[in-house]
Amino acid sequence: MRPTAEEQLEGTCRILETVVSPQVIEPFARTILANLIANLRMVTAALPMISSFLRDDNDATCAQLLAMREVLPRELTERIDHAVAAGKPDNCDGIALEERNRSLRELLAAAINSGHLTRDMLGSVEKHMVERASRNPMRYVPTVATTHNQSERS
Repeated sequence: MRPTAEEQLEGTCRILETVVSPQVIEPFARTILANLIANLRMVTAALPMISSFLRDDNDATCAQLLAMREVLPRELTERIDHAVAAGKPDNCDGIALEERNRSLRELLAAAINSGHLTRDMLGSVEKHMVERASRNPMRYVPTVATTHNQSERS
């Protein structure tokens, strides 16, 4: 498909930088615009990796839930069983991958908040979350904000 989503986003960034940015005078607005452009570039770079990230995160979250199942209340284990039985969505269906990820993360949050997990289980969840954060393709670090000029502060 031409243009690709990545090409569309890059074209938007180019227009924002070459047409819009030179017209923005106010320093804070320029910083906001720079952050928006950086965010669009981050999304552009992340797009090809999102499905595989969600697939892997769904698998890892399922493994976490199944490992803690034995200590959880029956109602929660039934919800976990139902989610696992639903099976994996097609790797090309981004909406289904996102929905499964949201559902599994809700179950993980419920398990954490149940008060039934052992220290080892909580440690495993913490490790899972740190690893997840380090693999997430949608990490954005904003540009440094500029301060308003002196006349605006008075």
